[in-house]
Amino acid sequence: MPYTNNVVSEETQSIFGKIDFGTIQQSVTRSIPLTFRLNTFSRDQHGVLDRIIESYLSELGLEGIHESLSYCTKELITNAVKANAKRVYFKSKNLSITDPEDYKKGMKQFLHYLTKTAGKENQQLAEGDSAILLTFQCSGGKLTIRVRNNGEMTNEEYARISERIIKARGFSSFYEALNSVRDVTEGAGLGIVILIQFLKRIGLGEEALNISSEEGTTTATLQIPISQIKFDKIHALAEVVAREIDSLPHFPENVMVLLAMAKDPNASITTIAKKISADPTLTADLLRLVNSAYFMLPRRVIDILEAVKLIGLKGLQNLLLSYGTQQVLGATYRKMRELWDHSYQTALYAYLLMRSLKRSYSMLDDVYVTGILHDLGMIVVTYLHPTLQKKIRDFCNDKNIPLKLLEDFSYGLNHADTGGLIATKWNFPEQLVEGIKYHHEPLYATVANKDVVFCVYLANMMSNMEKGLVSFDQIELPVLHDFGIRDEAHFLEIHDKFKRVYKQQQEKLSARNT
Repeated sequence: MPYTNNVVSEETQSIFGKIDFGTIQQSVTRSIPLTFRLNTFSRDQHGVLDRIIESYLSELGLEGIHESLSYCTKELITNAVKANAKRVYFKSKNLSITDPEDYKKGMKQFLHYLTKTAGKENQQLAEGDSAILLTFQCSGGKLTIRVRNNGEMTNEEYARISERIIKARGFSSFYEALNSVRDVTEGAGLGIVILIQFLKRIGLGEEALNISSEEGTTTATLQIPISQIKFDKIHALAEVVAREIDSLPHFPENVMVLLAMAKDPNASITTIAKKISADPTLTADLLRLVNSAYFMLPRRVIDILEAVKLIGLKGLQNLLLSYGTQQVLGATYRKMRELWDHSYQTALYAYLLMRSLKRSYSMLDDVYVTGILHDLGMIVVTYLHPTLQKKIRDFCNDKNIPLKLLEDFSYGLNHADTGGLIATKWNFPEQLVEGIKYHHEPLYATVANKDVVFCVYLANMMSNMEKGLVSFDQIELPVLHDFGIRDEAHFLEIHDKFKRVYKQQQEKLSARNT
């Protein structure tokens, strides 16, 4: 999937020159991917990259691996630049890079050409469409660094890289690696071998490196686990929160009874409506919620039987899940307007993705309520009870854990794990549990719940893109492919349609309330 030339910025230097290192802190604490665009990779940019990596590692308490990680990242960027340069060279010589004979012929002169005309080559790359996307992301207990160039590997290139990685397994030192690798016609083979030696130096191996290529792009990925010390401390924090989760009340009994009735395949809508009507407070609350824009009814309803008929038993289950959550979390939840608006927007986008692209109409209610509740963990950890924050702060003080870890825990990917725990405690359906737990890491979803998770993930990314928190190139490619989204233009076309629907829904809600 080739990317366009205006992903982040047109000039690498302008990106590095303007970077706010406070943005890196936000990238770490909120698990937001941060992407830089490069056309070339000069010596000056090496120094800036060092400062960026140093900032990430400082935030994560991993300063000791700076030298190794810096080398590995630079090697992957250099290889990506060379791959783009190779394509420029082959094109200039009217050679097909995918033709075995042309490839063999071109490679005889390419390395010499690259060495002798580096300045000219850099200028051609800077002015052309070739580009490198460098992405940093902290999630799932790992720092992930991705280097992506818009050129798909040939079979020959893939074979050579695979050969180098296999050879690197047997080397026990840098000296052995340097003396064993003789063939440098590609210019990158030795670098990959040394890269793996650097990974071994920090206790990792080839499994920390992955290189894949598909549909016009090649992506090299490094995954660095967060230090064990920090992991242990975060795990201790998780145990504190887990105890608090255990102390949370269960769903209101009347809601649990109604949920059981709604799940009964032989249930009567009339009987359920009468059961709801017997509780005036519950009736009023459910009518208020069902008439909000969040359930998109075609008209305002004042009778609970009519409401249940309109939304159906599956819709009623999700209405009760949303209502019960608000009851447990209390007034604080409803006062968080910004978070609630984000949840609704995510829910609507997820609904539209399922309806428009997946066309799985039986799952519309599931994906909608999952979108509404996807940030459940953040709500609980950050806002639920003042005592929870106090207990965690006291725990940090007692165990000499920096309070910054509390921010990481509250705002980072951990809120998804926490939300999954809460959803499990409250006996939410499995697809809802996974949608909450994996809304930042969709590729971990089970096959059975993949569609719900993918919809909520992509909807959440759309909402965050509107806030300027992420860019198109930070979206997981397998998710885009699953929806049949071809490129950025196709994605933006879909996103624009959804934004118009969202605006119309907001206008309807405003009109109802006037």
